[in-house]
Amino acid sequence: MVYTLAGAGVTVAEEVALKWYELVQTNLPMCTLSAVFGPLQLTYAERQILLRKQIPWALACGRASAFFMNIYFERYFEKDINELRRMMRISVMPKTLNE
Repeated sequence: MVYTLAGAGVTVAEEVALKWYELVQTNLPMCTLSAVFGPLQLTYAERQILLRKQIPWALACGRASAFFMNIYFERYFEKDINELRRMMRISVMPKTLNE
């Protein structure tokens, strides 16, 4: 559900950015490994977006948002996604260097 709230797609770069978000939220070793070693397979351009935009977004958003593992998402399926984003204090992930 966090992927949907963050507006993330299915790219490796977006997955890595969300692992940074999860790392801030949970401090789990699996997130650390994915966050550190995941970018190794990215292109230079993808790494630039990740380093300049997505990781800073993930760190700020992870600190500011509600702890996502305590949310019963099933209770919010009928709500507007933007309302849920406001409630959880999560913003949409930047996808380019211009955002």
